[in-house]
Amino acid sequence: MGKKEANAARRVQAQHVVEAELNHLEWATRQPPNRMFDVEYWRRRLLAVQRQFELTLKQCERVEEILRRLDESEN
Repeated sequence: MGKKEANAARRVQAQHVVEAELNHLEWATRQPPNRMFDVEYWRRRLLAVQRQFELTLKQCERVEEILRRLDESEN
């Protein structure tokens, strides 16, 4: 497997990880508030996903939607 093929394989694997993380974050941020996992905790988790992975446009939109929902729940 050449370098280009290895990079493509890693991207596919990373996309799977991002999708799993976003699915979890969407579910978790819809649960009733919890003192241990407050809005700031979930915001940090979302921002970490943005920093660690190269997101697709659709994934960026999902992150922004979750962040908006967190902002609304905080007010």
